[in-house]
Amino acid sequence: MTAQPPETGVLTASFIRRFVRQARMRRLALERGQSAPGLSLNELLALHGQASMPVLLILLALITTIPVAGAGTVFSLAIMVWAWRWLRNQEGLSGLARLDALQLSPRAAVRSLRYLAWVYLFAWRSLRPRWLGLQSAHLRWFWSAWVVLMALIIFLPIPFGNLFPAVSLLMLGLGLLTRDGLMMLLSVLLGLAGLTLLVLAGGWIWSLIVRFWSF
Repeated sequence: MTAQPPETGVLTASFIRRFVRQARMRRLALERGQSAPGLSLNELLALHGQASMPVLLILLALITTIPVAGAGTVFSLAIMVWAWRWLRNQEGLSGLARLDALQLSPRAAVRSLRYLAWVYLFAWRSLRPRWLGLQSAHLRWFWSAWVVLMALIIFLPIPFGNLFPAVSLLMLGLGLLTRDGLMMLLSVLLGLAGLTLLVLAGGWIWSLIVRFWSF
């Protein structure tokens, strides 16, 4: 029987336990010295069943936070494609199989599964449909533009510069998943805070460079 996607009202304890079990099985295999497989995006999607666009955004954002060579660049581009398709009310992303070349290591897979379990547990307990005006069709262009902006920052090769935008997108995905407008607004505030820190850090580094060359 095909698992149902974790959409509003379907986030259940059994769904969350699915990720906990997977994380525990992989962790035990590592502790026993057994070979544990990596984890790809499509395998993560399979755990969700027929995953929706919000779930896809959550997973893409999550993977950009994992230290995998090239992941930030490749998956930030996939996030931009997601924004375009979501703006046009299209489901899924074409060519997802090509992203399977970038797999999470066994240890990163355990961390990701445990993090997803925690995120969905938080959403199940705390998020609910509210502030629905922020999900108006008239604002869809704004949210798509915001996703593209965050993806552009993730794309840049800045040490730890992807953390704030990635978490912002993950929060946005949760807000879309649970139709929680407050969570969507908080995702923007976090992204703006990260953007401000990035600009301040860039200005500080530039001032150091100017001082160095002025000697």
